[in-house]
Amino acid sequence: MKYSIIYLVIMLFSSCNSNDSEQFIVDTSITISVKDSDGIDLLNSKNSNSLDPNKFKIIYVIDGVSVEFYDENASYPKGFFIYEHENEYRIKIFPNVKNKDNLPITYIKWNEVDSDTLKCEIEKNINSEICKKVWLNDKIVWQSYKNERYFEIIK
Repeated sequence: MKYSIIYLVIMLFSSCNSNDSEQFIVDTSITISVKDSDGIDLLNSKNSNSLDPNKFKIIYVIDGVSVEFYDENASYPKGFFIYEHENEYRIKIFPNVKNKDNLPITYIKWNEVDSDTLKCEIEKNINSEICKKVWLNDKIVWQSYKNERYFEIIK
């Protein structure tokens, strides 16, 4: 009986897989400040010409079809959030990673008439999805790990 218990304990410990503790890393969020040509912060609701975040929509292009992002179980169900950073407001956007493309497309609809197009080079492997490069309206706006994934849009 004593040997049976020892054998059972050895079997339990040897069946544990060290891969069980590995985590899946998602590092794709993009941070943007939005200003007008005079440098006025358009994400600050105290400014008279600010953008209305209730009208913002994040649209993913998945297999050629545009789909508005909404996930009630996500921390940010609409795919973005606005926060204050030092002396300005910024929007953090969670871009499309659902497409099989290495350059999935995300549209940012600021309102019914104004939108921008994001493309992100997403490196995917077994344990991670990492944004390596960002285009805004087909112009590269970020590609360095020496600084945060941040840029400014002038409207």
